[in-house]
Amino acid sequence: MNRRLSTYGVGLAAVSVHLWLAIVARLGGPRVLWGDEKAYLSSAVAVLQGDPSWWPAPLWPPLYPRFLAGVLAVSGHNPVGITIVQTVLLFVVAAIFGDLVRRWTGARVAGISAFLMMAGFPPLAAFSRFLWPEVLHLVLVVAAVWVLAVRRESSLWLALAGVSLGLALLTKSILGPFLPVLLGAAFIGDRGPRRVLRLAVCVAAIAVVIGPVMGLQYRRVGVPVISDSSAFNLWVGLNDRGMKSFEDSFVAEAYKEYSASEGTFSDRNARAYRQSLALIRERGLGQVLKVQFRRQYVRLFDKDCYLTEQVPGGAAVAHGSGFVSLGPRVSAGIRSVSYGTYALLLLTAPLGFLVWPFAQRRWPRVLLLFFLYNLALFLVLHVKSRYRIQLLPVFFLGSSAAIAWFEAGLEGRISLRPVVGRVAMAGALSVGMLWLAF
Repeated sequence: MNRRLSTYGVGLAAVSVHLWLAIVARLGGPRVLWGDEKAYLSSAVAVLQGDPSWWPAPLWPPLYPRFLAGVLAVSGHNPVGITIVQTVLLFVVAAIFGDLVRRWTGARVAGISAFLMMAGFPPLAAFSRFLWPEVLHLVLVVAAVWVLAVRRESSLWLALAGVSLGLALLTKSILGPFLPVLLGAAFIGDRGPRRVLRLAVCVAAIAVVIGPVMGLQYRRVGVPVISDSSAFNLWVGLNDRGMKSFEDSFVAEAYKEYSASEGTFSDRNARAYRQSLALIRERGLGQVLKVQFRRQYVRLFDKDCYLTEQVPGGAAVAHGSGFVSLGPRVSAGIRSVSYGTYALLLLTAPLGFLVWPFAQRRWPRVLLLFFLYNLALFLVLHVKSRYRIQLLPVFFLGSSAAIAWFEAGLEGRISLRPVVGRVAMAGALSVGMLWLAF
């Protein structure tokens, strides 16, 4: 009975976060769309109108505008339908991720905690109301990881994982270079021809999903890709000036210059790469890396997120977007909740990874590799606080393991003395991330 009550209580807590966000939206009046949201919505409307130019630039993958178009078609063009669908998807991915964390940690309390974090962490829950692809991408990737971790003996399940990974690549391109690591982790240790067959099934399913899009791109721009913004984001990343995501931003003027430049898509990318390499040679690699280290991770881990930036005092409202009519007290409350929950996450996540004896270590290590892969990319690429959304499952896993460790310590099942050094190391990592954030 106590377990059932705790499960219901966690579910109610997650729902209450979304009700709180709904009240905020009601108090703030109609939210003015911000940045890429306008492009995604206009593309979705163009899809519904049958406009063949709905996918204007190959810098963005094509799935999210089509997803929005589908939801709008079903909801009668009511944007509330998008919020409902994305909220449901967020709870679905929370349930899947909670099951994974329970299996990986061997602790039920960790699984419940992971569900609550994924469904109710305010900076993430807010994305159910925004028109960015983060929630859709999360559910596609986490669902695929669940299959690879739990159902990889079944060819049918692996085909579904391949479809999910293919759709994830059509939503956001960040996963692409990491895909061999993900698939390698799923099948490493297997022996015999069945391993090759299962891997082939998954890869074939990915190819079936992304192949037509790559063929279309080849006919459009002469390059067989889904999308490619790496050259543009490298040039912007090397030239960003502000320490915060929207402070003294270089990206708007760079995009205008990039779009107006002559030549094909390949020509523009080649020109951006040449400019970036010339800049590195001019400044020197050591100086460039010094500047990037000092700026990029502050931008990535910044305490302000796409929720706090859209209340008065944030970057979006300064440009006439977001919750422009929200009162100062409510705005201050939103910031306090967002900053507080984020600080707790940064404080506990390293501890869980360093002190909890994971029942299954393979996949937690893969998540840590994904974290390091993102750090390597964003050392040079253009980065905003939104790009850490894909890293939140790593933090949620670590924080959930820390909660399980605290519970075990309170019940006397784990002694603190053998892991004092690890606790100290976790504290140092937490202080470092908190310093970057705050």
